[in-house]
Amino acid sequence: MDDSQHSTHRKIARNVSLLSLSVGMTMVIGLALKMLLPRIMGPEKMGIFYFADSFTNAFFAFLPLGFTTYINRTIPSDHNHVRDIFGTIVLVELFMAALIGVIMFVSLILFKRTAGWETWGTVMIMGIYAATFHFQRNILHKIFMSVDKVRLVSVINVVVKIVLVGGCLVAFKFHPTILMVAVMHAISEIFGLAYMMYQSRRHQFFGAGPSMDRLKVLLKVSLPFYMAGVLTTFFTETDTNMLSFMSSDIEVGYFGSANKLIGVFLLLIPILQSSFTPALSQALHEGQGNFEKLYKQLMNVLLVCSLPLSVVLVLFGDYIARILYGDGFQSSYKILCFLTPVLTMMYINTFTGACLYLSSPGGQISRIFIIGLAINVALDYVAIPFGLKFGPGGAGLAVSFCTFICEVYTFLAMVRIFPNRVLDLKLLKNILVILAPCWLGMLFYDPMVALNLWQRLAIAALAPFYALLTRLVTIAEIRAFVRFLRSTLTS
Repeated sequence: MDDSQHSTHRKIARNVSLLSLSVGMTMVIGLALKMLLPRIMGPEKMGIFYFADSFTNAFFAFLPLGFTTYINRTIPSDHNHVRDIFGTIVLVELFMAALIGVIMFVSLILFKRTAGWETWGTVMIMGIYAATFHFQRNILHKIFMSVDKVRLVSVINVVVKIVLVGGCLVAFKFHPTILMVAVMHAISEIFGLAYMMYQSRRHQFFGAGPSMDRLKVLLKVSLPFYMAGVLTTFFTETDTNMLSFMSSDIEVGYFGSANKLIGVFLLLIPILQSSFTPALSQALHEGQGNFEKLYKQLMNVLLVCSLPLSVVLVLFGDYIARILYGDGFQSSYKILCFLTPVLTMMYINTFTGACLYLSSPGGQISRIFIIGLAINVALDYVAIPFGLKFGPGGAGLAVSFCTFICEVYTFLAMVRIFPNRVLDLKLLKNILVILAPCWLGMLFYDPMVALNLWQRLAIAALAPFYALLTRLVTIAEIRAFVRFLRSTLTS
């Protein structure tokens, strides 16, 4: 390994360490909210909240205008460029937020005319939350991480979570309603936004004012990726929204609870994506095949990391869900198991998509997600009524199959347009190695949940031997990683 590669790997390791610590702390802090909220509100109220969250996210996915791709492509190699574009981005984002808010309100009138005032109020307040969330995560955080301010982003993530959980605990004490939970979500993100904007001024990001010429340059690079980014969010939120329109708040509550727990197990995605993207961007600029080499190395790391997450979710998902949500959400336990294969595919697709954003035209990616979205809606339209025949949680089980099919399609379509051939027999074999335990858990779900905790722990202990036996990871790779980790820590 040459000095350039070693420096890149050390930078990635440092960023992963900082962001992992941040995510770990926010998870621990957020556990109180995840445990109390469903127990206090119940499946029906949680269904309203999950709908509001998904509905507003689908609209404010339009907010970033694809600027994230421009930031990831240009800022890591030229930190001073932030001062040229920051003022223009902020002004355009403010205008877009107001426009999207109006369109969302009109759409709510059209699609949820008969909804109660609690649903309306929760949706509009969660709209404020979604706007500030998307602006921070897709613009401000990306800029700060691109200029090597990962520690700052990590700290503010923890502080925002503390504000959210603390505010919700106060609300539970004095006025426990879904509406107040939405208010606390909005307040926590507004606090984070205010601090990040203060730091932006402190770092003199407002070097140049808004400029139409700069906006044209930004849009020229970003717009081809705009629809791809929007459709990614639509793709994620389609199932919850379709369930809301075609079933009941309780069914949304069951599926949403399982889906949110899957989201917790996706904790490595923001860590790895934020840590990998600057290094991948620099490798792409350097040329000489560095981008392809780094992609293959990181994909292997990603696959190895996803195995223990899948095993834990399959074997202990019902235990975790029962601790977090209580027995009132029992119908969501099986949904959680059937969503586990989706977890693996989402890791693979998110990483592959991030690489395509850096190296491929945005129009091709957009077409993939347009077709995927159409497939998802069509499958849900057929599957949800069928699933409802199987009682509580049945619609969520049906939707989980639809989601997996769409994720597989997305992966196959993306590797087809990748600049270089990526899907070889080794990669396909490793993906099947990770999916196999998930499928076994689904096939033998009833006998598996009948096992006691110690029996399940014994099965989980076999995971490292399974990884070695299937050559998902080798002894030589483990030794090389240990040597790299030691050299990184000692330096």
